[in-house]
Amino acid sequence: MTDDSNIIPNGPFQGKRIELAPTEGVDLFTEAGEEFMQRIFGLEPGSYLITDESSLADFVGVDKVELPDIQCKIADAYGVDVSDTGYGNLVEIFTRSHHARFGRPS
Repeated sequence: MTDDSNIIPNGPFQGKRIELAPTEGVDLFTEAGEEFMQRIFGLEPGSYLITDESSLADFVGVDKVELPDIQCKIADAYGVDVSDTGYGNLVEIFTRSHHARFGRPS
């Protein structure tokens, strides 16, 4: 038996299946992620959706801010340089920020 609840019933994508990316990594940083989204983008919990595949590039244009501006804001707020992360995967940024604050696991 297949689950048809994820299949788009009509429109240009009719018959296509919707699949949400995993959130195991983001879930490890729930509180840090909420603080980050508020501090960097001014977004309140529940007003955005992030997954393990979410990146800074997904939020470029929020308040007309560009990627280099976001990277500078992160460096100022968290003391972490994320300019080498390409589009800035959020799980990677949360991990770096956590390690900068609490150290790496031994």
